[in-house]
Amino acid sequence: MRNKRYMPSIGLAFSEARDMKKLSEKAAKGWHLKRLRFAGYGLEKGEPEEAVFNIDYRKLRKDEEAEYFTLFAYGGWTHVCSSTNMHIFKAAPETTPIYSDAESSIDKLARLAKSVNLVASIALAITMVLWIFMIFASGTIQHIAEQGFTYSIIFTVPALMTSGGVYYHMWKNLRLKSKHI
Repeated sequence: MRNKRYMPSIGLAFSEARDMKKLSEKAAKGWHLKRLRFAGYGLEKGEPEEAVFNIDYRKLRKDEEAEYFTLFAYGGWTHVCSSTNMHIFKAAPETTPIYSDAESSIDKLARLAKSVNLVASIALAITMVLWIFMIFASGTIQHIAEQGFTYSIIFTVPALMTSGGVYYHMWKNLRLKSKHI
């Protein structure tokens, strides 16, 4: 039997809560999160464990990491893994959630939106430049622009969808916040 497994994700901007719940279900079956992987998670077999998972988006310098992880540890959260500015934590099921109100959730999503929007903006700009070259150039330049445009669309569309997903969740949390005021 294999001791490692890959769990796919359709993207944290779309299914963060579902992914975190699924990680909890996998941990209960003995499959523990070890690392973030491209479009998913790397799991390893171990003892079953009751745990809840949560993610935080924060860009950290090396000298900030220890203090950041210690702060979460005081709240009962154990750092599991990180990738760039994404940090996943786990805790016992009765632990107070990291983001327990709409305002803190909005703050978390705003941090995520900064990096997502940068990527989406760059991808869109490159796609537009290639589109202009594709229309106004000829010969080899046009052929190269057509090929580049095709590949850039493959990257740009998911980047824009992710950006839209983040803003949708921010809007949802703003509506929640306004209902509780």
